[in-house]
Amino acid sequence: MSDQHDILLIDVGNSRIKYAQVASAESKVCTQVCESIEDLDQQIRHAQYVIAASVQNDQVVQTIKQLCLSYDIPFKQVVTETSAFGISCAYQQFQTLGIDRWLAVLGSRIHTQLPVAILDLGTAATCDVIVDNQHLGGWIAPGFQLMRSAVTSQTSKVFGDKQTPESLILGKSTPECVNMGGLAMLEGFLYSTRKLIKAYNEDYRIFLCGGDGALLKNIVDEKVQFKPDLVLEGLSRFIPKK
Repeated sequence: MSDQHDILLIDVGNSRIKYAQVASAESKVCTQVCESIEDLDQQIRHAQYVIAASVQNDQVVQTIKQLCLSYDIPFKQVVTETSAFGISCAYQQFQTLGIDRWLAVLGSRIHTQLPVAILDLGTAATCDVIVDNQHLGGWIAPGFQLMRSAVTSQTSKVFGDKQTPESLILGKSTPECVNMGGLAMLEGFLYSTRKLIKAYNEDYRIFLCGGDGALLKNIVDEKVQFKPDLVLEGLSRFIPKK
């Protein structure tokens, strides 16, 4: 008997593996996280179809592929293309656009046809802008953790801690100032995005995803929304139609 979640979507990131089990392309995607592909052995074993993408770790993708072969399960690896589902990539060397960014672009069009910017706040902070069916390009900057480690490791008298700021205030200790500075930079990233995309249309959307997206929770409104499952939602568009 077929399991109700018989399609496995896998996104191999820089530090973690994200996955979702769905029944069809129309199913709601709920992202889960694991540390290694061994943690997904049972899910792969019982899947009817596996679709995977990887930012850089081709060895993990090969492991997934070999597991699928050993269990006689159809497997597809998704890579960045010059266009997909009517959406064109801005990069002339399209292969160099990270697959996570490309999938988030494709996933964003599930939710809106308005001009949209995607802020993926993880190890790096990235921005990608889509107007009509054209990906216009974006930005790449250090993420919150990278900013914090950079300023503490490259300066002799600045030190930090592992606290996560709840809202932007003035720091009253060096670690607090470091944390608030990182948050201020992320908020500036969002404000710059808003200024840019408003030039295309007063009605727009900005989607936040990535592990540090919650740092901007105090700026969320009708036009700035959390979409934590965008990458896997983009991957779900490659599920074969029944």
